[in-house]
Amino acid sequence: MESSGVAVTIIDPEGNIVYYNRQAAKILDRKPEYIGEDIHSHHKKEASNKKVDLMLQEFQKGRTEPFRYKTKPYGRTILVILAPILKDGEFVGCTQSVQLEEDLA
Repeated sequence: MESSGVAVTIIDPEGNIVYYNRQAAKILDRKPEYIGEDIHSHHKKEASNKKVDLMLQEFQKGRTEPFRYKTKPYGRTILVILAPILKDGEFVGCTQSVQLEEDLA
């Protein structure tokens, strides 16, 4: 994941950050002390937290299709994919993959 060129964060089913790669630290607000912390505490807008809650709930209900969306949290447009991680068919977490829109041109 370190050499993929994509920002990757892994989140557990409760919304805690369990891993992020170097690219995530460059593009997003990721610091070593965030490991184990709730992702909600790092979103400035309540609407963002509601969106995270909805996506986690959908994965817990059995959704296997990733969520894809664009947002502009740091003044630059990012493309986000939130995909479930399943173990024996059970939701055990999700990956958040992020790329700057400008990097896709």
